[in-house]
Amino acid sequence: MQIKLTRESILWAYRLLLDREPENQKAIDAQLQGAANTQELRQNFMRSQEFQNKNQQTHHLPLAGDEPPMNIENVSDRALLQVLFKHIQDTWSYLGETEPHWSVITSEQFLQSQINTTKELFYDSGRANVVQLLKTLDRNGLDRSAFKSCLEYGCGLGRVTRWLSEKFETVFGYDISRAHLQSAEHYLENQGISNINLRHVREVKDIENLPKVDVIYSAIVLQHNPPPIISLIVKEMITALNPGGVAYFQVPTYRMGYNFSLEKYLHDEATRREMEMHVLPQGTIFDIVRKEGGNIVEVLEDNWTGFRPKERSNTFVIQKSTRLV
Repeated sequence: MQIKLTRESILWAYRLLLDREPENQKAIDAQLQGAANTQELRQNFMRSQEFQNKNQQTHHLPLAGDEPPMNIENVSDRALLQVLFKHIQDTWSYLGETEPHWSVITSEQFLQSQINTTKELFYDSGRANVVQLLKTLDRNGLDRSAFKSCLEYGCGLGRVTRWLSEKFETVFGYDISRAHLQSAEHYLENQGISNINLRHVREVKDIENLPKVDVIYSAIVLQHNPPPIISLIVKEMITALNPGGVAYFQVPTYRMGYNFSLEKYLHDEATRREMEMHVLPQGTIFDIVRKEGGNIVEVLEDNWTGFRPKERSNTFVIQKSTRLV
């Protein structure tokens, strides 16, 4: 059962989870806007750096190291890859026409029934993603002053793309959903932003023809594709990097009980129009990176899939080799 948020519940969230009173009424109002119910409020607090600093003893590694392997079938046949791609494209085109904002951030406050009052909050949330990207580059000694172009794969409604445009001279926004891109185009025009090139990924060959750029960003996107498509996108993102360029992308890399069989997937999933969650193992990603001339700079544990036992999501920071092959 989901309980509606009240000022009192937020006060007690501060007291029980952070051991303090809220800073002021503005902080309470921000929490009221940032969550639709007590479950989302709890997740927001638990994801905060303050909670993690104060409650380190409550955080455990999601995996112990003795978990069973996953059985994930590789698919390289172009025709079959196109079948998988088309299914995902149909799903996201449908979501883009029905619940575009909720499909990007699955919170009740971003449903169409509420988006008129929460749209500003939705787009403002993308700023933090770009700040995190830039801090990651700085932490790893990557000179971002040399990076002029950026590509976001899975740009959706332009939530993050809009903020990337303030940090890079040229930005490309790629997405498989025409409906999402049309909404993004309308929003960006209203914001007076002119240095973003939106591109529709119509088929597999479009993934294989990404423009050469200095930085590639992708978060909470690849996980919605079957493993063979994730593999293809990771490969082509690294291929598209200029020498010395950096890819920053997120992928769930383990889930207890997850397996992928092409035959079973096509039988069970390919007629559904629901948001899917998939996995690609770290080892597979490392192998792709190595083959495409990338160097692993950092692998971060992230919480993009929520706090779930026996499940791991990682953000990868990959730099393209500067050596000519």
